[in-house]
Amino acid sequence: MERIKGKGDAMCKRAYEDKTLTCRDCGRSFLFTAGEQEYYAGKGFKSQPRRCKECRRGHKYAGAKDKKLYPAVCAACGKEARVPFLPGEDQLVYCGDCYAQIRAERRGRG
Repeated sequence: MERIKGKGDAMCKRAYEDKTLTCRDCGRSFLFTAGEQEYYAGKGFKSQPRRCKECRRGHKYAGAKDKKLYPAVCAACGKEARVPFLPGEDQLVYCGDCYAQIRAERRGRG
């Protein structure tokens, strides 16, 4: 629900309803759910999404295939890792397996 100004200074709540939108990239219809609308409003987004989830994801990671990867040595296991940034000499770098394990351990503590 979104709080909107009514007549005078009274605040009233407006319920969101699911909307069917058309993706500007692929032309398919997609559902913009009430929950998504509430999330967008909470983040301060003023406009509706113009792309479906698949096209948004594709657009977001469009250049990821072309990124240069740099070799590094994993600080935890010593295996070679490939990272999308040039690591500094004093910078810890982890391979995908070790990074996933460290991340899971951090989530468990939170």
